[in-house]
Amino acid sequence: MLEKLRGIMVNYVDVDPKDIKKESRLAEDLGLTSFALMSMMGEIEDEFDITIVEEELTGIFTVDDVLKYISKKQKENK
Repeated sequence: MLEKLRGIMVNYVDVDPKDIKKESRLAEDLGLTSFALMSMMGEIEDEFDITIVEEELTGIFTVDDVLKYISKKQKENK
């Protein structure tokens, strides 16, 4: 799942894909803006077949947080 997420994230940040690690902070380390985050979430919804609730994104700060959120939403959809 991390590789798929990296593939999406490189479209929104100016970072080498190998530098996108689970512990990378979205804004501080990767330079992801709020606008880019919202755009990226739309692509994540399509790629992982989930529905993202904007209010649930308040605790998402790292790549690992995004991965955990995707996993949680996929389990809810089953």
